[in-house]
Amino acid sequence: MMTDPGWARRVRLQQLRTVLAVAQNSSLVKAGEELGLSQPAVSKILHEVEADLGVQLFVRTSRGTHTTPFGEMLANQAKAVFAQLSQVEQEIHNAREGLSGHVSVGALIAGSAQVLPQAVVRLHRLAPGIRTSIREGTYRQLVPALRQGELDMIVGRLPAHRYREGLVVEPFYQEEIHFIVRPGHQALSLRQPDLAALRQWPWILPLPDTTLRQMLEAAFHDLNLELPVAPCESLSVIGNRCMLLETDYICAFPARVIEPDVRAGLLARIDMAEPLFFGPVGVSLRKDSPLSKAAEALLRELRAAGREGLSLS
Repeated sequence: MMTDPGWARRVRLQQLRTVLAVAQNSSLVKAGEELGLSQPAVSKILHEVEADLGVQLFVRTSRGTHTTPFGEMLANQAKAVFAQLSQVEQEIHNAREGLSGHVSVGALIAGSAQVLPQAVVRLHRLAPGIRTSIREGTYRQLVPALRQGELDMIVGRLPAHRYREGLVVEPFYQEEIHFIVRPGHQALSLRQPDLAALRQWPWILPLPDTTLRQMLEAAFHDLNLELPVAPCESLSVIGNRCMLLETDYICAFPARVIEPDVRAGLLARIDMAEPLFFGPVGVSLRKDSPLSKAAEALLRELRAAGREGLSLS
């Protein structure tokens, strides 16, 4: 059955809300309670949408109501629509109240160290009314939120190509990986430290699904080395820092993440015989989706902070 191309002009927001509520709750009853509708009313709306599109959106079972691939597709798009409408509503409210807007940013470990904080501070000095929300996470967590409009941008190491569909990326500078220990660690006395020599000490390794972990695994693999013993796997900068101060652990960080502690003498960097590069740090944005004025203002400050990061390389 061919879908009527005019459906996009006829669809009502209530229908999209209903599809999204059922998808999120996996229950007609709970969706109805959330929407203030009866279960028969929810069923009727779903039947209308399915009839208009000519596909089945949900499968009803004794264990609940679950999306089909078509239903998942429509629910994701509905979520993006409501996120964009919410953004417009917020911008109108801010303009009416004399505020300047709101920006939601996803932060990866390399971005949250210097570039993003510097940009937010500069932005606040120039436009105190702009509020910035920062959500830390991995690409797997943050990219879906960016695509669905929950985030305006992601700052950090640029994503691998498999994550770039529907995105545009802008690099700021190339980052190195630094190997960090407590002051006085025996590894600091090595004449030409390399990965093979550092395997004699325990490590704090990044989580397996992170870019930093994959790069470390590749570096050890290229030398035909097993990964070092790792009593802990963690991405917590604060937690890892505390553990390093109390143990002989070694931990790898993007250089600018830990640079202030090294400069202050609180932690020490092992001068490796061969540097290991982390890759480009920059910003990821949705393709063909205009930024709000507040997000554009933050992007300008990110570029300025990124140029300074480049000059430090």
